[in-house]
Order: sequence, then C-alpha cells, then structure tokens
Amino acid sequence: LNAALRDWEDTYNHVRPHQALGYRTPNEFLASRASA
Repeated sequence: LNAALRDWEDTYNHVRPHQALGYRTPNEFLASRASA
C-alpha cells in the first residue's frame, strides 16, 4: 500500500498536468522557469 501511495503521489506531483500551471506538468513548468 505504501508503495502504491508513493507512486500516486509522484504521478500527482510530477507527471499530471495541473490547471494552475496552464495544464503543464510541474516538471514542464519548472523547466520553463529555469530557461526564462
């Protein structure tokens, strides 16, 4: 169960597009901020 929750949390925080970030993933958002 803990492994499944960690996988879900990782997906939610790093892979899933977020509306507040313009439907980009957090990784995409951070990459765009770093190159700006």
